[in-house]
Amino acid sequence: MVRFLPVLLTAFSLSAATPHEILDPAFDRVPFDQWIKDRDAKGNTDSFHWTLNVPRAELSFHQRLQTRIEIKLDGRDLETRRADGRLLFFIQITDHDGGRYRIHGNVDLSKLDANVRAANVEYLQRSFFLPGDYGLAVAIVDARTREHSARQMQFRVPSDGHGFLAESWRGLPPVEFSGKEDTPDSWFLPEVDGRLEWAAAVHSPARIDVILNVAPHRTDSADLAALLPTVKAITQTGSSEISEHVELVDLSRRRAAFDQKDVHDLDWPRLKESLGESNTASIDVHSLAERHHDAQFFVAQVRGALRATQQPCVLVVLTPPVGFESGEDLDPISLEALPACRVIYVRYHAPVERVRPVDPMFGGHGRGPRMAAPIYGSGTRSPQIVDQLEGTLKPLNPKVFDVDSPEQMSKVLVEIEKDVR
Repeated sequence: MVRFLPVLLTAFSLSAATPHEILDPAFDRVPFDQWIKDRDAKGNTDSFHWTLNVPRAELSFHQRLQTRIEIKLDGRDLETRRADGRLLFFIQITDHDGGRYRIHGNVDLSKLDANVRAANVEYLQRSFFLPGDYGLAVAIVDARTREHSARQMQFRVPSDGHGFLAESWRGLPPVEFSGKEDTPDSWFLPEVDGRLEWAAAVHSPARIDVILNVAPHRTDSADLAALLPTVKAITQTGSSEISEHVELVDLSRRRAAFDQKDVHDLDWPRLKESLGESNTASIDVHSLAERHHDAQFFVAQVRGALRATQQPCVLVVLTPPVGFESGEDLDPISLEALPACRVIYVRYHAPVERVRPVDPMFGGHGRGPRMAAPIYGSGTRSPQIVDQLEGTLKPLNPKVFDVDSPEQMSKVLVEIEKDVR
């Protein structure tokens, strides 16, 4: 199986029609609606052999329902088209009110191997949805010959089991597309603008401090695939009465790699840059010499965050389990001169990832076969590390959450919302 994720044609851009609709100008260049009508009237006149599928939507760490449009083509139909240029994909989703959400992308046929006939080619479009019924229409076009094929189907995004989050989704568009990005953009999804409102009912002043701990040498791991969208979700309270402060702590270098006060929108370019700096392989000699003070640096950052507020506050610590070398100073935090803030300690356990072998047909290029998605909530956690960081906060009596799935992380949001009321 060769997989492709959307690559937008640079000549086109997306534009919003109504407050929710997304109308892609690329659709004005093809008779998309006529293709769909012809398909309905004339039946199967496909130029390609392909299937269309929408798997059941699942909760993501962005605390939104996400699924993907799956288009699978028979490689035998593409064998003779490898020099044709591009295969274009036009995707339209229609919500129950008739609102349309359109996006297009393409596959460079010259990148297909001569043996493509032996494999299927899969094109994916990931999207966020609100619960409801949707219509899907897709057209595939050979850019050179203009041969095309169209199809449509209905699908449902169920609403069961998301009571607390359903309230926080009220300001979101029914459909929001996400494209193909490299990490860490693929974790944070900076192009997705929809905002949660999970604490919109809070009408009295409160403060939330978030400390994201980057465990040494793990900034390219599955930890941030969960923790970065979680930070983004926490900052989308929907309440003007809540102020937020976000800090990224790099324990291996004992520094605050990122710090943003009065957060409304996270400064992603600056946060992304700080992740790159924390992921460099080299650590200076001074940091190595002082490595037995990593835990006390963390304690100092917690003290600083707590002492910086006079309002009712909640401190949220997001971290993978952290174990230290022998000789580490693990003295717990002193309560002297600290305000009585609530502390929520979220320990994230990354799932084991099943790795799909690289398909030699595609040579391992960036849009070829990829690692399979993590198996959230399956009990397949990564090998356990004894966490010694929690003990440094014991005097604060933190509420501790062990999390390995988006559903468990949503329970953390529920607890934060209770504490800021």
